[in-house]
Amino acid sequence: MSLKVLVIPEDFTKDEHILLPLVSRIVEECGRKGKVRICRDPNFQGVDAALDLERLRTEVIGRQAMVDWFLLIVDRDGQKGREDTAARLEAALDARLGPSERRFVVTLAYQEVEALLLAGHELPPDWSWQEMRADADVKNTYFKKFVALGGTKRKPHEGRQKLMAEAMRNWNRIKARCPEDVGRLIARLRG
Repeated sequence: MSLKVLVIPEDFTKDEHILLPLVSRIVEECGRKGKVRICRDPNFQGVDAALDLERLRTEVIGRQAMVDWFLLIVDRDGQKGREDTAARLEAALDARLGPSERRFVVTLAYQEVEALLLAGHELPPDWSWQEMRADADVKNTYFKKFVALGGTKRKPHEGRQKLMAEAMRNWNRIKARCPEDVGRLIARLRG
């Protein structure tokens, strides 16, 4: 049976280009075959809206009877309490699905999903991965500079689709650099 996975980003317009190939590979890494798609309706357009229990219950789960795994992926943005919020939300929504094979998983990109893209690339020698990983605003501090260096600034969504396709060729590097989010999600989905 093919697994049906719905990835729920905080704002699909840019994040889908990073999350779709990433989650597709994670599902494969878990030894599963399936169809991964991005939730486009609703488009939450922000972390607070994406973490709204009632909206997720009615506007996502209520409309998606044929989904096996719901994966809500939002940015941590340096908010240390966000892990607790994510855990409570996941428990409430996963319980709503009842005793079945269906799952609702909430995970945080550490610090922003753009870091997952950068993890697969050879970075300028003067950039420290540890500093980059700790930066709560990695999108503005590093990703935009990387886009300027790579010449994708004028491409749709600053070249996220092209850059992520290139990053995915270095899957082991992504896993090695991102154990807090990618590695943890793989472990959780295998379990």
